[in-house]
Amino acid sequence: MMLAAGETPVYLGPIVALLVAAGLIGALFVRLKVVPIVGFLLAGVLIGPHQLGVVADESQVEAAAEIGVMLLLFTIGVEFSIARLARIKKFVLGGGTVQVLLTTAVVTVLCVLFGVDWRVGVFTGFLVALSSTAIVLKVVAAKGITQQPVGQASVGTLILQDLAIIVMVLLIPILGGQSEGVWDIVQALGTAALVLTAVIVVARKVMPPLLERVARLCSPEIFLLSIVAIALGVAYLTSLAGVSDALGAFLAGMVLSESRHSAHALSEIMPLQMIFSAVFFVSIGMMLDIAVLAQLWWMVLLTAIAVVVIKVATAYTAVSVLRVGAPTAMGAAFLLAQIGEFSFVLQQVGAEYGLSPAGLGADGDQLLVAVTVVLMTATPALGALGEHITKRMGQRPAPPQTGTAGGTSTRGSTATHGTASWSPVGARWPATSPPTCGRTASR
Repeated sequence: MMLAAGETPVYLGPIVALLVAAGLIGALFVRLKVVPIVGFLLAGVLIGPHQLGVVADESQVEAAAEIGVMLLLFTIGVEFSIARLARIKKFVLGGGTVQVLLTTAVVTVLCVLFGVDWRVGVFTGFLVALSSTAIVLKVVAAKGITQQPVGQASVGTLILQDLAIIVMVLLIPILGGQSEGVWDIVQALGTAALVLTAVIVVARKVMPPLLERVARLCSPEIFLLSIVAIALGVAYLTSLAGVSDALGAFLAGMVLSESRHSAHALSEIMPLQMIFSAVFFVSIGMMLDIAVLAQLWWMVLLTAIAVVVIKVATAYTAVSVLRVGAPTAMGAAFLLAQIGEFSFVLQQVGAEYGLSPAGLGADGDQLLVAVTVVLMTATPALGALGEHITKRMGQRPAPPQTGTAGGTSTRGSTATHGTASWSPVGARWPATSPPTCGRTASR
């Protein structure tokens, strides 16, 4: 056996640099009590091809970033079971739908007023309508307001936004002028409906006994492999059916949530999710060119302010429709005032059909990245501002609820504070063992 090293793999150096930069800068932001995701974004800006060039080829991390997206949505799906979605359905179907439609309409009108084609305006509205599921859930969990009206309104709206991506992706060919007709869209929507129906059936009938059999093997390794296989396997199958693989991973999580082993599954997969999600956010930061930002700083600032104003106004209106009170609507509106990570997924799909943010081409892409990074960074501050305004409006937010301050799970499991603080979605790590098998010491 030869122990001498051959030629160093081309991907190894960039991956090591990516992980080291993300770890160091992320740790710094944790010390500063800022969401680590912000550190990951700035790490990407630093090592990306436009600055230091440590990672000169973004394609080297794209695959890992895509896995990060899927695992991120999978863990969110695990925590938001079908039963739980039913409990906050008014926020999902009511507030979420109004927020997406209203934001898209306002942005489209503004684009048309500035001479932009209405199709490009609708596409830009799609990009702006989406908020950051990862960051908002982390902030909500850190504040311990997941089970309070403000948290439920925010989470419900975010879930609808994630589901709305299906329709947005299906409409992009029409907006790009490359669709063969409305029938293609109807057919795709029908396929998506069938996929959703199949997921619900599997969630109720197949997944619980399957997970029970795997858990009885008493093998942590096999259990983890099974969970990853379910997450990526369902994502792959839904992509074959013409539905987003990221949404497929979310649905896989919802399927798994129906099993009594879901809390344990979440604790097993969370380390993988954290690593790949960190790569995803670093990859977003790598897209930003500081030179372009220096030239367009005034446009970035004005656009960021405009986005906050638009999203606060539309989210406040959407939540107010549900008659939950002005303070609750205002608190949720400020939490949702950023542009989300899945806007980049949508932007990449639009680029295939010749669409760009506000029709600005490459400058529009850079503007989207810059504004998103700025607003993601400002999300904790915006949440604090919304809380301050809420207090001034006469309703002081309720104190964090015992047993739910660390995350979004309602299953009553416990977690260490330090562990939860590192999770991109603020999820809690259940410390309990699988109900049918004690944890072995094999790990």
